[in-house]
Amino acid sequence: MIKFFKYFINIVLLFFLGSCSQEATFPKPKSYLRIDFPKKEYYQIKDTCSFNFKIPSYSSWEQKFKNYPYCNKTIIFPEFKAEVLCDYISLNNNLFEISEEFRKMVYEHSFKSSAIIERTWESEVNKVYALAYEIKGNTACNYAFTITDSVSHFFSGQLLFQTKPNYDSLKPSIIFLKSDIENMISSFRWIN
Repeated sequence: MIKFFKYFINIVLLFFLGSCSQEATFPKPKSYLRIDFPKKEYYQIKDTCSFNFKIPSYSSWEQKFKNYPYCNKTIIFPEFKAEVLCDYISLNNNLFEISEEFRKMVYEHSFKSSAIIERTWESEVNKVYALAYEIKGNTACNYAFTITDSVSHFFSGQLLFQTKPNYDSLKPSIIFLKSDIENMISSFRWIN
């Protein structure tokens, strides 16, 4: 019995010594998927609404919500699981109220955002006046804008991702799509 006990102890010691010679393992850091961005090419939206503009070839201009007015559509970016919800409002001496309501909606994100950066566009020739908000942080909306002619028309949009807000992982896509939205704003024209 003592002989068996010696063999058992030797086997257990060999097992422990064998397992101690391996290198220590550490958990790998969290990583994100690599995104291959498509080539930027734009086409003109031609619609029966009071405006037109350019959007990228990897997006589509669709009526996402059937019960909404016809000119309230969505720019869909399927590769990014993102969309820009667009609303059109015909003004009736209420530009200040509508723009302040939109501004208030944007600043409701401030409790989760780390910064809100405003930028303006102005084209006196085309009667296009725009205000854009870049919203940094883990918020539902990462970019919002309004465009108006200051008399008859008001157009707004909000960039949303169909995923849980994680600004660090979405930042490359936000930057990429932000340039597309800014190109859209620059190419925006009212149709009389």
